[in-house]
Amino acid sequence: MIEVSDLDHVAIRVGDIETALGFYHDLLGLPVRDRANFDEGELPFVAVVAGGRHLHLVPTDGEFDVGGEHVCLLLRSDDTDSRGAIEDYLSELREAGVTVEKGEPRERLGAYGRDWAAYVRDPDGRRVELKFH
Repeated sequence: MIEVSDLDHVAIRVGDIETALGFYHDLLGLPVRDRANFDEGELPFVAVVAGGRHLHLVPTDGEFDVGGEHVCLLLRSDDTDSRGAIEDYLSELREAGVTVEKGEPRERLGAYGRDWAAYVRDPDGRRVELKFH
C-alpha cells in the first residue's frame, strides 16, 4: 500500500518574482533555490525553502486571485515568550512595510497544536500565517 508521508512543495503564483523574493527571502529569511535554473529558462519558478520544504514562486503575467489562499510558516525563537517574540517580529515587519492583519497575533490551532500566530500579507495580498512551534 502507498501512503502520503509528507509535503514536498507548494507552488503559488506571484505578480513579480523580485518583489516576492524581497518578502520571502529578504524579510522572512527563507533560502533561495533554483534561481539560476529559473534565470536560464529551465524552470518556471524560483523556490524558497522552509524547513526542508519548498515554496515554488511562479511568476504570472496576468491578474490572479489569491483570496482563498494562505501559506503557514513555522517560527522558532530562543525567546521562551512566544507572544512577546512574535509581537517584536511583527513590529519589524510593519516597519518594513508589511501589512499585519488587525487583531494579530492570536493563539491558533495548527498541525503541531495551539500557539501564537499572526496573519500578514505578502506583496500579492496573499495571507501568510506566521506560527510559533
